[in-house]
Amino acid sequence: MRLAIAGFNLESVTFLPNPTTLNDFEVLAKRGQDLLDSFSGTNTVPGGFIEECNAHKIEILPLVYSEAGAAASATDEAFDHYLSEISEGILEEKIALDGILLGLHGALVTNSGKTDFDFVSELRKKVGDTIPIGVSFDLHGNLDPKLTDLVDVMSAYHESPHVDMGATGQRVAKLLIGKIEGTLAPHTVIKKIPVTLPSIFTATQVSPLSEIMSHARNKERENDALLDCCVVMGFAYADVPQIGISILATAQNDITVAEKAANEMALLIWNQRRSLYPKHTIYSVSSGLAEAQASIKSSGKPVVILEHADRMNDSTYVLRELLELPGIKSAVPYFWDPHAAQKALTKRVGSTIQLSIGANSSKKAGEPISISAEIIWSGEPSFAMGGVMGKGRPVSLGPTAIIQVNKVLIWLISANISAINLDPFEQFGFDHKDFDIVLLRSKTHFRAIWETESEKIIIVDTPDWGPGLLDTLPYQNARKGVFPIT
Repeated sequence: MRLAIAGFNLESVTFLPNPTTLNDFEVLAKRGQDLLDSFSGTNTVPGGFIEECNAHKIEILPLVYSEAGAAASATDEAFDHYLSEISEGILEEKIALDGILLGLHGALVTNSGKTDFDFVSELRKKVGDTIPIGVSFDLHGNLDPKLTDLVDVMSAYHESPHVDMGATGQRVAKLLIGKIEGTLAPHTVIKKIPVTLPSIFTATQVSPLSEIMSHARNKERENDALLDCCVVMGFAYADVPQIGISILATAQNDITVAEKAANEMALLIWNQRRSLYPKHTIYSVSSGLAEAQASIKSSGKPVVILEHADRMNDSTYVLRELLELPGIKSAVPYFWDPHAAQKALTKRVGSTIQLSIGANSSKKAGEPISISAEIIWSGEPSFAMGGVMGKGRPVSLGPTAIIQVNKVLIWLISANISAINLDPFEQFGFDHKDFDIVLLRSKTHFRAIWETESEKIIIVDTPDWGPGLLDTLPYQNARKGVFPIT
C-alpha cells in the first residue's frame, strides 16, 4: 500500500485585518523527506500519520505540510497554491497511490470566504472520486456536514489542550487503511449544534465540558460498532455560516449507530449550553492583576494571568499595567514584535535600549509601550518543542531578544508562536518558579503544563479580537440562532 501525506492548516481569526499570506505558510512548510524527518516521532497529526503507516509497512508519499497556527484569514493565493501543489502531487502519482491522508484544521477561512470544505471539495474535483481520502481536524474546527459526501474517513482531536494530535493522526490513518483493506466499513455523520464558545471555555479537562467528553468516550466503550465520537467545539472567532459545535461520529457498517450517538450528544450539549459559557469567571485587567497579587504564595509556583483575547501575542493591555507593579517579578514569554526584536539584536547583551513594543497586529491590540530595557539574551533560537502537546516538533522563533524592564522579563520573538509549555524558561536557562506572575496568551493549550505548575490561573478579558464576551464581535456571516451570538 502507498499513501500520500499532506496538510494545509490554519485557525482563521476573520476579524483580524492583516491576512495570512503564502509566504507566512511557506516559512513553515515541510516537503518530501524534510516532512518525514521533521514530523517523525513527534506528537503531531503528520507524526501520527507516519507512525501508523510505518507500523503497517506502508510506503509514504510526502507531499507538503504547512501549519500556520492561529492568525488572520488566509489569502486566496495561499489557498490556491496548496490546493494546486497537493492535487498535482496526487495526480502525478495517482496510479501508484492507494489513498490520501490530509491534515486540515476545520476553521480555515480565506479573504473571499473559502473554507476547509471548499478545499476538500475542490481537491476532490481535481483528483476524482475513486481515490480514498482520510482527513484529521482540530477540535476547534467549524465543520460542514456536507464533508461526509467528499471524505471517506475523518476524525478530530478529542482533547484540548491537544495532547492527542499524534493519536488523532494514527486514528485517521487506521480508519483509512482499514477501509482500503476492506476490514472496516466506516460510516460518518456530522451533527451541528447551534452553540459557539470562546476558546477559553473549551478545555476538555475542565468541568462541565470534561463530563461531556467522558460521556463521548463511554459511548465508544459501550458500543463496539461506534468507532469514534468526536465533540468538535468549533471556533467562535471565524465568522462563517458553519460556526458552532459539531458531533462527528463514525460507526462500523451501520450509520444509524453514528446518527444515534450524534443526536444524543448534541442534545446533551444544547441542554448545558449556558453552563458551558461561564462568562462571570472572567476578570477585568485591574481586578485580575489585583487577584494575582493577592494570590502570590511562597509555594514556589507563579500565578498565571491569561490574556486570552490576544490572538496575535502582541496586546499591551495587561503588560502596560504589569510594568507598573512594584516589586513583582514577572515573565512575559513569546511576545510577538519582530521589529523590536530585530532592533534589540543590533545591541550587545547587557546594554540598555529604548524600544516601542507591541500592538502591531491591529488597533484592537492597544497602544505601543515605550520602554527602556536591558538586553538579557539575543539570537535566533531553534529547538525541539518540549511539554506534551506537539512534543518533538521543530520550533524556530526567528530573531529573538529577551529584555528586562524593572523586574519584568519579556521574550521578544519574530515568529508568531504562543507560549504553552516551559520551553521559554528551560531553553534559555530560566526557572519558571523564580517568577511571581507569568503572563500567557494561550487559550487552553497552556493547561497541559500550567495546571500543575502554577499557583492559580486568572483569565483576564481585554478588547482585542478574541474576547470572552462574544456578543461584542461584529458577526456578519454566522447563521441565525447560534447561542450566544445571533
